[in-house]
Amino acid sequence: MEIIDGSKTRCDKCDTVYELEDVSALEKRNNKHYLKILCSDCLGELGVPNGYELERDITYLARQ
Repeated sequence: MEIIDGSKTRCDKCDTVYELEDVSALEKRNNKHYLKILCSDCLGELGVPNGYELERDITYLARQ
């Protein structure tokens, strides 16, 4: 995951740039290093597959 301008990132599915508060992160339960960032539209299409956890608030990743 790449932080852009301190508080933005790119959706891994549609490649659009969003503010951190507008995206969620999918993590594999058995591999916390695997992280997919999804906007709400892409998350709605994909859902949360078995074996994954959803983290809705990733604003703590913002850089000042």
